[in-house]
Amino acid sequence: MRTLFTAILVAGFGVTALGQEPKPTDSKLKVGDPAPALKATKWLQGAEVKEFAKDQVYVVEFWATWCGPCIVMMPHMGELQKQYEGKATFVGFSAKDPNNTQEKVTAMVEKRGPKLGYTFAYADDRTTYEAWMKAAGQNGIPCCFVVGKDGKIAYIGHPMYLDIILPKVVSGTWKTDDVAELAKVEKDVNAVFGSLNNPDTDAGIKAITEFESKHPQLAQIPYFIGPKINLFVKAKKFDEAKMMAEEVLAKAAKQEDPTAIRTVASVLSSPDAKGNKDLAALALKAADAGLKVAGENDLFALVTAANVYYAAGEKAKAQELGKKALAAADKESPAMKRQVEALIKKFDE
Repeated sequence: MRTLFTAILVAGFGVTALGQEPKPTDSKLKVGDPAPALKATKWLQGAEVKEFAKDQVYVVEFWATWCGPCIVMMPHMGELQKQYEGKATFVGFSAKDPNNTQEKVTAMVEKRGPKLGYTFAYADDRTTYEAWMKAAGQNGIPCCFVVGKDGKIAYIGHPMYLDIILPKVVSGTWKTDDVAELAKVEKDVNAVFGSLNNPDTDAGIKAITEFESKHPQLAQIPYFIGPKINLFVKAKKFDEAKMMAEEVLAKAAKQEDPTAIRTVASVLSSPDAKGNKDLAALALKAADAGLKVAGENDLFALVTAANVYYAAGEKAKAQELGKKALAAADKESPAMKRQVEALIKKFDE
């Protein structure tokens, strides 16, 4: 089981974003097939999609409240919905599982849905999930299906590639051959993710810079945010780290995106940033912003803030936040409470 703090970092960095299992060759639902119907128990935000209207593009993304990489993608999905308003309809579809109840999904959509601005639906059974995800051999989320103007599936896969796919699908120029070409882009993305953990930070920075130059449409992939700032910090390029972190924080605050805010706070308070007053001050600003956006009782926001204040040498504040985090964890589960207890123990040393 991952530790709580690791879970926070994974949610922020998108470490598991590429962890989808390959689909079997005997998939029943493929690119070019008519899109199945969307059957939901409740449409939580936006109009019900009763059918796929002619000349309208749809993006159906499957997600769950427990899926960190899904949450990371949401603000960018909202940006794309705004960009393609009237041309494409985005649907965030979530199906019931033991850790993804209607109550949890509804609460999240009520809190973040208005800012995200796209359609959300929930099903208390797995009928639609199986008709789409299982039929397509997709076992990992986030996973999206792009439905073209003809009602047929144009793309199945990770939503991080939508900036390449949607312009062509909307303009009617997306072809079957483009699916094969996308495999080359995916190879480049995987290579970049591999380089982000390179001990040679300059090599990592060079790799991601070259990738962004080669694929400018994907320069804003949310999963690059944390690792890129982290590379600057590790390379002692503090001015670059501060500049990027300020840009990310300003945008995240406007979007009310707690995950990106936590990412900034965590990276700028890491041991590699120790001693830099500007980064420490920005980390504290991010921690406070995270509490404001997520709420004073949000477990992840509290844990992040406690760690940031401890790194800044404000032990009393860290202890105060740690106690609040423990109270929040007590409402989650015994296992979560034990993780928080272990995490905040250092604040009393």
